[in-house]
Amino acid sequence: MTGPIVGPRTAERLQSAMRAELALSYELLTSLDKIFPGPGPSPEAFAW
Repeated sequence: MTGPIVGPRTAERLQSAMRAELALSYELLTSLDKIFPGPGPSPEAFAW
């Protein structure tokens, strides 16, 4: 089985990506939680 490893190829690209800033409002985060509620409470939702 194989899979891609996604990420920066150089230290410069990593530093460039780390400078990005993103601020989401509480209202937007709440609306995203309604669309994508997640699996449930942790750790129960992640137990096999």
